[in-house]
Amino acid sequence: MEQMNAKVALNLLLKDVIDDPRELDLDKNRWVRHCLYVGIAAGRIVRTINANSEHYAYFKEYIAQNGKLDEDYAISLGYIHDIGRKINHPLHPTAGYKYLCELGYESDAKITMTHSFIDNDVNNTAGGITGKDRYEYIDNYLHSVDLTPYDNIIQLCDLFCLETGFTTVERRLLDITKRKGVYENSLIHFNKTMELLSRFELDDDYQEALIDAGGMSKDACDFYALFPEISKEILDSRFEDREALLKLIKDNMPDAPHILEKK
Repeated sequence: MEQMNAKVALNLLLKDVIDDPRELDLDKNRWVRHCLYVGIAAGRIVRTINANSEHYAYFKEYIAQNGKLDEDYAISLGYIHDIGRKINHPLHPTAGYKYLCELGYESDAKITMTHSFIDNDVNNTAGGITGKDRYEYIDNYLHSVDLTPYDNIIQLCDLFCLETGFTTVERRLLDITKRKGVYENSLIHFNKTMELLSRFELDDDYQEALIDAGGMSKDACDFYALFPEISKEILDSRFEDREALLKLIKDNMPDAPHILEKK
């Protein structure tokens, strides 16, 4: 089957969930709105990276070898990454994967599994994975597939897109941790998330050149400049949100945390 496109992805996302546009506003469909924003964000990020690929160290080699990233495909993956929520909300990664595979979208289905685990590492997730069998199933799958920039893009977008729009990674992680609690891997996940975010920043030398030559401010070169919808109040509170998150993790970390190991 051909690679999925955004139109097909959107139809699959809404199928059996949204019959009337007004239903999108229902509380039970918050996850659908989240998927829409992830798709929008992914497309915007790809467009920006493609325009300046030589100045994104993390993506430069991949693009040189494979050509520019596919903006429409990135949008598609954003739309379907949480599609399993219409089948089994708690187990949505595996449910979504099986659902799309049954429809013949095996290669595209990968994102339903990888989006929750930064760099395809089962430990880099916002919350523990319950059950030994499920842990091993997901871990084995993640080790069987190759990591691509598309995986990283959706992994990041999932961590700053709400059902109401865009926010900062710090604000989003703080909210997730307040709601879901602190796990033995919470600090690992936070550190990895911040490292992932750094990959989407323009090279330091290029940022300095832009500032010197064009009179641009440091903020104008920042990743979040791609998302002017984020309020100044939220942007200005990034440090405070980060400190609050780290304190929450420190104060609630299990007494004897067991650090999960890669296979």
